[in-house]
Amino acid sequence: MVLLSPSNPLSQLIAFLLLPRPLNGLITALSVGVGLWTANAPPTWGPGLIAALSAALINGAGNAFNDLIDIDIDRINRPDRPLPSGRISPCVAGVQTLALTLAGCLLGFWLSPWHGSIALGVALLLALYSIFLKNSLLWGNILVAFVGALAFPYGALAAGDLGRSWIPALFALLFHIGREIVKDIEDVAGDRLRGDHTLPLRWGRNRAGWIAAAVYLLLLAIAWIPFFAGLYGAAYALALAPVNGLVIYVLVQLYSRHAHPDNAAKIAAGRNDHRLGRLLKIGMFLGLLAVVLGELGFD
Repeated sequence: MVLLSPSNPLSQLIAFLLLPRPLNGLITALSVGVGLWTANAPPTWGPGLIAALSAALINGAGNAFNDLIDIDIDRINRPDRPLPSGRISPCVAGVQTLALTLAGCLLGFWLSPWHGSIALGVALLLALYSIFLKNSLLWGNILVAFVGALAFPYGALAAGDLGRSWIPALFALLFHIGREIVKDIEDVAGDRLRGDHTLPLRWGRNRAGWIAAAVYLLLLAIAWIPFFAGLYGAAYALALAPVNGLVIYVLVQLYSRHAHPDNAAKIAAGRNDHRLGRLLKIGMFLGLLAVVLGELGFD
């Protein structure tokens, strides 16, 4: 299609907007908002919006830089992304990364020294991840999960205290660890060509799948504690049920995908898709909704 040609200005603009992965930025901003809601102090929406924008910008910078580092391998794993498709140049991606990082850190320092220091620290951690830890055995997954979990206390601090931000932060930590493992399983064909040392390549896809399942089953068990402990009410439980169903569905699909010989052969040949990772992203939104409903009923 002409509209998708790398030389088409509209295609280039769309690629520029998509490079930071705005959906991930939205999830980050919403996570900051949920964190603000969990603070013991009344929500302060002005500082909360600044914190959400700061976090989303840092998240976008990390995504853009990660794609810049991974441009060669994404030609195999994610050829439709802005950089490997040729719709945006590495030079433009580098400038965009620097601009997003600078804007996110400045907003953080404008809000408070704590927020600025956290924003700068996260930016450095994401760069460390992309350059050194992305393809390590589990450490990169843990770092990404830790950064994702930080969004909640980052938001709560905008109201002046951490409150109950540890609840969604713990959920996010486990959720992201599991999702990163699933994404590594889906990217195994391209990662093997680069000689990476991700969990599925070191221990095999089946073992990696079982580890992801164990992480998610632990998460599903822990997620019910606020309800049974009386912190969150029935609305939280009702909203949590679809999250449970979605995660279980993903785990079943992950098992069947690798247990069937034909599916395993397609994955080994690099013909796998990334639907499970996308489904888990929907689970993030549902999980955020559950925490919000739980907070609405918190006394």
